[in-house]
Amino acid sequence: MATVHKSPVLTLRCRDWSETSQVVQLLARDVGRVRCLAKGSKRGRNPFGGPLDRWTLGEAVFSLRDPNRLAVLMELYETERFDGLRRRLRAFFGASLVTELILALVPEVERQPAVFDLSVAALRLLAGVEPEACRAVSFAFAWRLLALLGYGPRMGRCAACGRPLEAGSPVDFSAVQGGVVCGRCQPQRGARRLSARAAEAVAFLATADWDEIKRVRLSDATASQIRAVLSDRLLGLAGRELSAVKYV
Repeated sequence: MATVHKSPVLTLRCRDWSETSQVVQLLARDVGRVRCLAKGSKRGRNPFGGPLDRWTLGEAVFSLRDPNRLAVLMELYETERFDGLRRRLRAFFGASLVTELILALVPEVERQPAVFDLSVAALRLLAGVEPEACRAVSFAFAWRLLALLGYGPRMGRCAACGRPLEAGSPVDFSAVQGGVVCGRCQPQRGARRLSARAAEAVAFLATADWDEIKRVRLSDATASQIRAVLSDRLLGLAGRELSAVKYV
């Protein structure tokens, strides 16, 4: 028997199903990630107010019979549209990373209210901050999502043996361990070198308040190192390269 759910939702991706309908990827606060068939969403009159679009916040009602099959979207009332994500390229790239990470790492039909709240906060910031801040916000979302899902990052102590590491020095980040490793463990774990500044930036982005994050301006050199270790980590977790990372 199908179960009807009502929940705040974030629209992540929309694709045409037919001439009149769409398949929509939603992140529902009370249900988790769910794929829905929006029947008739492209018709002139429908219960969704028009064709559905990504990166909107709303209240949805949907019917779910089998987690392995499409749910049926019955209603969706839009409450917020993150228009800034469509007007600025850096914000667009950041929102694309948010979307790709959720679709790759967050399990379907598994309630994740903290992931929902984090995603909404990140998209809201990306839509409104100065373009130069988008990179820091995007990386901050990525590291925080990994932490919520139990994947780190572990900084300050060796992720393999737990030995404290000297602050203010370059470190080696192991994608396998999901954190920094000491010199003794590095040969066995395979790691990429991070400067002291890049390591401090990762730790800061993973934990600081959003008001502080939006004031951060990462240099190209620091961002390049963060991007490299993040890409390594995501490749191991998702089993494939995530294309949006390279554009942040």
